[in-house]
Amino acid sequence: MLRLGKAAPLLLAAALAGQERFDPGPLTTYPAQESNSQVTVAVQPYRDRERLRKIFGKTDFDKLGIVPLLVVIANDSDQIMRLDNLRVQLITADGQKVDPIPADDVVRPANVRRPDINPRPSPIPGIGRRRPSREAPEVAQREFVAPLVESHSTAHGFFYFRLGKGPDRLAGAKIYVTGIREAKSGQDLFYFEIRLDRAVRSR
Repeated sequence: MLRLGKAAPLLLAAALAGQERFDPGPLTTYPAQESNSQVTVAVQPYRDRERLRKIFGKTDFDKLGIVPLLVVIANDSDQIMRLDNLRVQLITADGQKVDPIPADDVVRPANVRRPDINPRPSPIPGIGRRRPSREAPEVAQREFVAPLVESHSTAHGFFYFRLGKGPDRLAGAKIYVTGIREAKSGQDLFYFEIRLDRAVRSR
């Protein structure tokens, strides 16, 4: 019989800590949100260094010019909602459209392209990823990967936007969300357009 020894509890605790889920808190705490057909989408950019360190460890998002955006989708309807066609896009005040990058690309320089092999079948950055990034495992663990959200439940995760290190591109920006659809009928919900000016608190 395999004997684990005294170090086993510590190793188990470390493994569980690495898998600890992020708690987004009550939906009522998010000022930037919009509802449609009993589905609410709330968003919150995270830029506070100390808060980011607690969630993502050593990844320096400010240095990388990347802003993690938490997206919470609450389904208060009696229908299952599919998210495999979900698209989350940031539109700056001057109309520039910015798509999120996959977690595996967060620590890559902006001018280095990932080899185009095994392309993801879904526009959701996390869907189709083979394994978490070994360089920033917390970033991969927190990425939005939910393919659906059950009735009367929520799904959440982070999208990562490379915005650079220049002027604040979040000022006057909005988040455009499409691709949420009823699983039974296949019908898409109306789009969600959420202004980030509502996210007045720094997280």
